[in-house]
Amino acid sequence: MAQELKVIADFYDFTLWMIRHTEKFPRHHRYSLGMAIENRLQSILGLLLRAKYMREKGPVLAEANIELETLRFQIRLARDLKVLPVKSHGHAAEQTQSIGSQIGGWLKNRGAAR
Repeated sequence: MAQELKVIADFYDFTLWMIRHTEKFPRHHRYSLGMAIENRLQSILGLLLRAKYMREKGPVLAEANIELETLRFQIRLARDLKVLPVKSHGHAAEQTQSIGSQIGGWLKNRGAAR
């Protein structure tokens, strides 16, 4: 893969990690919460990729931030329903915090490539 923006590469890796966890959800939660999480992950990835190529990145990055916040609550719900182990939730929380900080930095620098 060509040199990618760190936030996009980190989010891609997190998406891959998270999907491997949602695949293990019990059937009932897999086809409701699991799919909702996976759809939101793909939505955020799409927003980050769109922002990479847009001149005015602010609105798209702001939307990505809102989607990321919703994802945090979905992941918390998965933990509370005991379909995501506490340790995995901790890792997910760290990753979403890091990615959120990167998106915030990108918003602040509007168009910086790093």
